[in-house]
Amino acid sequence: MKTRALFILGICMTFGFLLWFGTSPIIPPQRPAAKPTPTAVGEPLPRAVESIRPTSPPPEILANVPPIPQRSRSEESRASTRRDLANPLVPASFADTPSLGTAAPDTATEIDFGKIALMFRDYRTVTGENPVGTNAEIMKSVMGGNPKGAVLGPPDGQGINADGELTDRWGTPYFFHQLTKDLMEIHSAGPDRKMWSTDDIVSQ
Repeated sequence: MKTRALFILGICMTFGFLLWFGTSPIIPPQRPAAKPTPTAVGEPLPRAVESIRPTSPPPEILANVPPIPQRSRSEESRASTRRDLANPLVPASFADTPSLGTAAPDTATEIDFGKIALMFRDYRTVTGENPVGTNAEIMKSVMGGNPKGAVLGPPDGQGINADGELTDRWGTPYFFHQLTKDLMEIHSAGPDRKMWSTDDIVSQ
């Protein structure tokens, strides 16, 4: 009797398990989400990408934004810029003086300038470039103090003062300005013997 009851119980349990398994939904395995593929040029972007595009502020917000004021340069700042671009070899007290000019050289001065220009040409031929420095330093290089030891000055008929400077026909030292390695500006104080005045004579 006991064995029969166990047999019947086993059949009932088996039947119940089959009934439950047959009515339960089968959940398929989940596949990993596919990565978005880049779109070709000109194709519309997916909605998820379009949603993160930056958008411009509404016109009513832009209308209330005050304009940025434009700062104009003062005359003082313009003057400082002009001073920065000025020739550092010219004294600051004369750099912004508009009345300065150069007198037309006479025949004798033109001859003197021509001889000095030939002296610098010969120096460039020997060394490859103009001498640099003050009047005395330049004349020292011209008169043998160059790497080649060549003596190329002073020009005929022109003198050297006690400081070793080449002087013009009025006894004032010239001012030499090396513009480039091939171009030297010659500046004479002129008859008044005052440098940076209206009768100064400058080589062209």
